[in-house]
Amino acid sequence: MADTMIPAEEPEAPTNRPPAMHRLREWLQRRYVRHVLILTVVVGFAMLPLAWLMLAAMNQTGAPASTVMQDIQQTIFVFTLVSIPITAFVFAVLLYSLFGWKGKGGATPPNNDNPAIRNNTVAVITWTLSSSLLAAFLVVWGLIELADITADSYGTQSVTGQPRADNALIVNVTGQQWVWTFEYPQYDKFASDILYLPKDRPVLFNVTSVDVIHNFWAVELGVKIDANPGAITQTGVTPNKEGVFNVRCAELCGLHHAYMETEIRVLPSETFDTVMRESGGGRTS
Repeated sequence: MADTMIPAEEPEAPTNRPPAMHRLREWLQRRYVRHVLILTVVVGFAMLPLAWLMLAAMNQTGAPASTVMQDIQQTIFVFTLVSIPITAFVFAVLLYSLFGWKGKGGATPPNNDNPAIRNNTVAVITWTLSSSLLAAFLVVWGLIELADITADSYGTQSVTGQPRADNALIVNVTGQQWVWTFEYPQYDKFASDILYLPKDRPVLFNVTSVDVIHNFWAVELGVKIDANPGAITQTGVTPNKEGVFNVRCAELCGLHHAYMETEIRVLPSETFDTVMRESGGGRTS
């Protein structure tokens, strides 16, 4: 008679492992964890004014002077606010590592019996979800704002799709070491080293270079595009604020790169037409 097979007994579930929430509470009760969390809150509140300080610094020269620049500033403000909690936590860990554990030593080894945070399911899921949601928010916001900005600046449109309204102003921008030249084909090809623009009128820039790569950066207007030799890149903007603003080169282009800058003068429409006429640029189209 064959021996009767006795099924092997199932191993007992471990009974010495505390539940996840208990381990999380135990971890939060540790002295250094409480101090790091308190430091995170303190540093986070201390960093909050940075979002407004950044806007104040950007507005020192008169920005925003277009809806494009307004969108850029809004994105910088939101991204700064959202990044503060993570930045504060990193600084809190750094500060506590420098000062909280400073001089700790002795013959007794540290207690390694506590469960590692990587084995805490609740903590791992919470960290993964929160960081994923934050990353998703930043990506979605960035893509939406990028689409809005490029649509407003005509940067995603083909040459045939660029604005050709009766009141659209065309400016041919040429960069060369180390000056900018602005030509107005609608005003007898009048050229100037100062960029004159009318307020509330769409402007199309045809940007190129005659030597090396430059970058046309109309700071307060939120316009920034490469000026490539032998090629023309298009972008545009509608200035909505009168004043004197800045054009700079944002691509290292040689010895005097830092001095490759000039003025933007946004004028009322009547004043702009007067300046063009008195400068010899009678309107041709």
